[in-house]
Amino acid sequence: MSLHVRRLGVTLTRSFSSHINLSDYDGRAEPERNSALLTRSLAAYALTMAADVDPRVAAAAIVDGFDDNGLDAIQVNKDEKRVYVVQSKWDNSGSGGLQLGDVQKFLQGFRDLVEARFDRFNAKVRAMQAEILDALDDPLVRFVLVLAHSGSQPLSSHARRSVDDLLNEFNEMQDTVSLRHIGLKDFVEHVTAEAQGRSIRLEVMLHEWAQVKQPYSAYYGQVDATDVASWLLAHGQDLFARNLRKFLQSTEVNEAIIGTLKTCPQKFWYFNNGITVLSQNLHRKPIGGTKRASGVFVCEGATIVNGAQTVGCIGEAFARHPDQVNQARVGIRLISLGNCPEGFETEVTRATNTQNRIERRDFASLDPEQERLRKELLLDLNKFYVYKTGDPPPSPAEGCTIDDATVALACAHDDLALAVQAKREVGKLWEDVQKEPYTALFRPGLTALRLWRSVEILRAVDAVLKEQQAVREGRERMVAVHGNRLILHQVFRLLPRDRFDDDRLDFEGVRGAASRETVVVLELLAGSINQIYPNAYLNSLFKNLSKCKALTDETSIRFTPEGDER
Repeated sequence: MSLHVRRLGVTLTRSFSSHINLSDYDGRAEPERNSALLTRSLAAYALTMAADVDPRVAAAAIVDGFDDNGLDAIQVNKDEKRVYVVQSKWDNSGSGGLQLGDVQKFLQGFRDLVEARFDRFNAKVRAMQAEILDALDDPLVRFVLVLAHSGSQPLSSHARRSVDDLLNEFNEMQDTVSLRHIGLKDFVEHVTAEAQGRSIRLEVMLHEWAQVKQPYSAYYGQVDATDVASWLLAHGQDLFARNLRKFLQSTEVNEAIIGTLKTCPQKFWYFNNGITVLSQNLHRKPIGGTKRASGVFVCEGATIVNGAQTVGCIGEAFARHPDQVNQARVGIRLISLGNCPEGFETEVTRATNTQNRIERRDFASLDPEQERLRKELLLDLNKFYVYKTGDPPPSPAEGCTIDDATVALACAHDDLALAVQAKREVGKLWEDVQKEPYTALFRPGLTALRLWRSVEILRAVDAVLKEQQAVREGRERMVAVHGNRLILHQVFRLLPRDRFDDDRLDFEGVRGAASRETVVVLELLAGSINQIYPNAYLNSLFKNLSKCKALTDETSIRFTPEGDER
């Protein structure tokens, strides 16, 4: 056993021996128990690094055992909307790596997990079924695959190809799954950093830099985004130790940040507000002399107090699109705390994190049509319509919000692309109030009655789908969850939408028909998916326009225009 492996083993035993459950190894020989302890502890330690959880939480996530289907730990982080799935291998020699068969078994286990095939897992995984299903139902949840081992070998080319194939499949429409590979070197560096008290030292290559001397010393300029990604890889969430919040993954704004890095990285500096770093000690290295084109600055005791979302998004984007991120720079401020008064650090942290953020829907509030609809809904139907951020939403019986209206109108539209966009990222529908798709939904001729009736159909269909989720399992249940907008679009096509402005329409009958047709459409859609896309990841499938069109063509031919099955 190498010195590094021995030290890692000591750390694992000290940190996790009192937390890891080994009851399934009762009566086994001591070497077997010790091997299981190290393997499970390695998975737990990998979780503390990847998910920033304490040892007790990490140990509770262990599912290793008979019939684990290749998964050794599963940790659901509701706050960060992340699910961490771990496979770990303990190697006494420290010179090995993960075998192709182990990696492929892990990837198949992950597929079974996202397909909610709980009958293929042991009791430990099934005990987590409710929280895993909640995560699978949430379109904002992302998955992190963690491959951890105590060897020094990288993933083989064949294993990497298998991983890349899965990532390409699941990330077809948006980044849903990422990989974190943690080997011996990564574990040893983490153990060493913990022993040193986690004080962070950053060397920052600052481009086009300038200095502020009074009243407190600071530097500002641009930094390569790849350098920022390396900070996150090296230090993780410890970078944000004194920030008001850590990286809030999977928000609409974060998806937009990642989108910029992917599609137009050269514009990133112009679009982003930048990063603020506080340092207990800050100095510039002599290299470069007095030239301002670039300089190396050393930040001792560094912490990022503003820009956690930017840093996290850069790290996410770099994992998937390193070539694009390599072209991006981001603005940064380095502030020295060396001669600052007591409490200044807290003041900076508070002030830089309390600016109000503008949402895309806030731009829609500038459109006079929104105020017209608010007035008409109140005067004509006695319903409240909320379209401004900050106004309390009404109860379902009393009215609706612009969010409800946008999704309903998008799914009621003839253009399937609008329904798919409502599923993929509804904020895109408000991006520009002067042109489509916004003007295709909120046009001058839109009446309050049509808007309200569209929302009521949305709610009727959603209510039925929620009932169906409770009585179905596996992929059928996932279709009812993730296919809700495509199902709503198909149901709208079966209804007399051209008469939604007619107050003589028997709308109660229409709403009842919508509820009945929802079950029919769900059955047909689930059947079509099993035939056309039997292995597709459903969360991504319903965000793909071409695939949704194929499913719509397949299912709609089985209906007459009046909605009766042929």
